[in-house]
Amino acid sequence: MLGRIAIHLSNDDACTRRIDAGLQLAKEHGAEVIGVYPADGVAGHYYDESIIPQDIRKVLRNRRDEFREIVRTKFLERAASAGVKAEWRAPKGEADEVLALHARYCDLLVMSKAERVDSVASIIPNLPESVVMAAGRPVLMIPNAGSFETIGRRVLYCWDQRREAARAFTDATPFFKRCEELAVLEIDRDERAFQDNDLHEDDFINFCVSQGYPKPKHLVKNSDDIGVGNIILNTASDLGSDLIVMGAYGHSRMRQWVMGGASRTLLSSMTVPVLLAH
Repeated sequence: MLGRIAIHLSNDDACTRRIDAGLQLAKEHGAEVIGVYPADGVAGHYYDESIIPQDIRKVLRNRRDEFREIVRTKFLERAASAGVKAEWRAPKGEADEVLALHARYCDLLVMSKAERVDSVASIIPNLPESVVMAAGRPVLMIPNAGSFETIGRRVLYCWDQRREAARAFTDATPFFKRCEELAVLEIDRDERAFQDNDLHEDDFINFCVSQGYPKPKHLVKNSDDIGVGNIILNTASDLGSDLIVMGAYGHSRMRQWVMGGASRTLLSSMTVPVLLAH
């Protein structure tokens, strides 16, 4: 069960979707929610710019404060309406660092890709990717379009024998325990290595059953020229999945995290929530 869920709050068009998704999960799991609004906001990125006149900086600060109060009111009102215990936090510091830090005090962090240009998430390159890689907690990415009535009833889990995928499996435990359908997807499996390591076709199925999860449908596919990310999205669509669970891969460059191709494809084209773990 999820006990504490953090929600990334900011002034962007997808914020309401993140709030609603977090509250939906909180009600299902009997959890509390922590709304985390990085306090520096848009204006904070200009404070050290000497070329910006003081009166303009004041306008930017006022604008930031107005945005923050609007989001705070929305978050607390929606939580109260849903009957979910909620706390508001406005930490100082870099958005990626404070979000990752607060995520470590929770079971899950809810984020999404921002689109509005005056939001912090839009200004900071690769904000979700940076948080996913640094948090040490699972991050649930919410699509910016489409609708979903459930999250985690029909789960598609991506397995490739690697550490990140194993971590994602463990981090998704609260969802696996409550799901009604579970599918395990392997893409471009090295059949020779699979046989040399004396792995059996039903090993992962038996592992899931041993944990008390639904007996999964096990799918093995080749990406060919389509790409791993597209195979995952197509499979989720074919199965009617309402949650994709996968490990996140990447490396750091000057405080920005660069993710693997499959993760980037899912973040840019996802139509259902994606749980990422690193």
